[in-house]
Amino acid sequence: MIRCAYTVLLATLVVALASPSFGLSLEDEVRIGREVTADVRHFGLTADPSLDEVGKRLSEVVERQELPWRFWVIEGMKSYNAFAAPGGAVFITRKYYEKLSVDEVAFVIGHEMGHINRHHYERKLKRSRRANVGHLLLNVLTKGNATWRTASDIGATAYLTHYSRALEKEADLAGYEYAQEAGYNAYLAVSALSKLGEQPDLHPWIVNLYSTHPVITSREDRLAALGDEEPEEIELPEPDPAHTRDLTRGLQPLDPAAPIAVRILAPAGGRWGNRWRKNFTKHLHLRLIPLGFNIAGDDLMYKPDIGDPLAAARSRDARYLLLVTVYEMASEATGEQQLGGTPVQATIDVEAAVMSCEDGARLWSARFSEEREGLDVLSVDAETLYTDTCLGALAEKVAGDIAVGCATAAGAKPVGSGEPHDDAADAREVD
Repeated sequence: MIRCAYTVLLATLVVALASPSFGLSLEDEVRIGREVTADVRHFGLTADPSLDEVGKRLSEVVERQELPWRFWVIEGMKSYNAFAAPGGAVFITRKYYEKLSVDEVAFVIGHEMGHINRHHYERKLKRSRRANVGHLLLNVLTKGNATWRTASDIGATAYLTHYSRALEKEADLAGYEYAQEAGYNAYLAVSALSKLGEQPDLHPWIVNLYSTHPVITSREDRLAALGDEEPEEIELPEPDPAHTRDLTRGLQPLDPAAPIAVRILAPAGGRWGNRWRKNFTKHLHLRLIPLGFNIAGDDLMYKPDIGDPLAAARSRDARYLLLVTVYEMASEATGEQQLGGTPVQATIDVEAAVMSCEDGARLWSARFSEEREGLDVLSVDAETLYTDTCLGALAEKVAGDIAVGCATAAGAKPVGSGEPHDDAADAREVD
């Protein structure tokens, strides 16, 4: 029996396409959107606060107020792109997001919301019903071969979110109107579309697969996106700093780079055997590297019976050892699933310490005990900790605080100050 993320999606589409009237209920639409989100999230998703703020303002002016709108930044996709899934899920790649100003983001997100508000995916599927279902079924069948698993997953998602030039122009005009009504400078739609054509070098297959927008290269095309309104010459705005993930917290990177070994422990002192160790380790790495550290010893490479962590770190020529003891890292549902997601509460209780590999001295330590409530659009996966879950977002924050403590202990200085930086002093105790 083949099991895949698109079983529910395909079943819903087959029934809907077979119906003469062709239409999806709100619940079916939201369910399809969740399947698409589950498909995309292996690229890494973040619920970015600045994006949420833009999305919230736009959701107050769009026609479909009943949708549980959710907005995600895709971390691992290298193209400049944005797309939306049925049910109100809107995605934008980190590469594109950080290239835009707030007003440009408002147009791009409004454009994607226009696709959903105007049921473009339904209009597309209705034109070639059975052929489309056959295409999606082929994607499911090929998932039996692990080599094609990723290709079939993103192929179905790309199919659902790829529209004709006519529908793209309609969404462009909708995005322009929404951004204007929400109080943004909608005129910067021109520069947002222009930047979309500045793609980094990618394999043509990936570019074509996820090219949900026609590349706008001529001035005439850019004008057409605004309803043939002749704009005056404008200077392209600089990217908004609020969109850039702040990994350094105002710290100057260490110079030269310092080798550091990472070891995540269980309360009893052995290796923490939790299924989320791999992803929490990645969170730590993503925070440590921009601060100037080199990962000299990866927790994922350590065997459970490694023995003395300090000796192991020295064997890898590490200058510092980061020990993280995990007392609790869990997320549980606190209510029934709703249209907008499932209420959950995440809990993290960890202790971190930085030691010098030279003499074994403890340079810094802290205890982080935090809880967070949220609305999780996807249930917490049994295998992996994702940044789009409530627990994942909390783990990412704690990893950032730990990295700041490591950099402070290693001698990094905040910009413009001669004193050690203590960004999370209210949340930790320093020995």
